[in-house]
Amino acid sequence: MTRRHAFERGLTHAAAYATAHGHVAAPVGREHDGFALGRWLATQRKRADQLTPERARALHDLDAHWNPPWPLTWQRAFHAARRHQEAGHSLTDVPRDCTTDDGHRLGEWLRTQRLCPERLAPVQRRLLDGLGLIQSAEQPPDTGKPAARSWDRGLATARVFHHREGHLYVPQRHTEVLDGGPVRLGQWISNARRRKERLAADRVHALDALNMRW
Repeated sequence: MTRRHAFERGLTHAAAYATAHGHVAAPVGREHDGFALGRWLATQRKRADQLTPERARALHDLDAHWNPPWPLTWQRAFHAARRHQEAGHSLTDVPRDCTTDDGHRLGEWLRTQRLCPERLAPVQRRLLDGLGLIQSAEQPPDTGKPAARSWDRGLATARVFHHREGHLYVPQRHTEVLDGGPVRLGQWISNARRRKERLAADRVHALDALNMRW
C-alpha cells in the first residue's frame, strides 16, 4: 500500500470516528473497524510539522483541535462534558463524584476547570464558554491596566508553549500565534528575565512553575 493510500485509509476511519463522536481525540489504543486509528492519529500529530498543507487541512476539517497544544485527555474530557450537556443535563450542578459511562470523571474535571482557570489557554477558555461555562472559564479580571493585561497574556502564552514543548527555551524572535493574535513570546521571556528583580513574587513563582531558566 502506498503512503498516499495509507493516509487516505486512515483519514476515512478518522472521518467515521469524527462523525460518531464529534472529534478525533481518540485514545492511542482505540481501533475502528479493525484499524489502529488511535495509533494512526498519534503518528499524524507527531509528524504534524511534516504533513502537507492538504493533509493538515483534511484533519483540521474533521476536527479543528485535532492536534491541540494542551493534553488530549483534556480534549476528551471536554467532549464528554459536551455530550453530557447535549443529552439534556446541566453542567453547573454535576456532582463531584460523577463519572460518565465511558469512564470520564466529569464532576472532578469540571471542578478543576472552575478552580484553576488560569491554567487554561485562551482557546480552552473559549471552548468552555461555548458550553455556557463562561463564569468558570473567563479570563482573569481585567485590572484596567495595559501592563497587567500584557503580563497575563504573556504568561498564558508561555503556558501554551510549555505544554507543547515541555520547556521555556524560547528563541528571542519567536512569535506564538494564538486565536487572539500573535504574541512575541521570545521578547516577553527576555523582558521577564531582565526585570526579574523588579517582578512581583507571584509572577516569579508562576514562571518558576514552568521551569523558567532565569
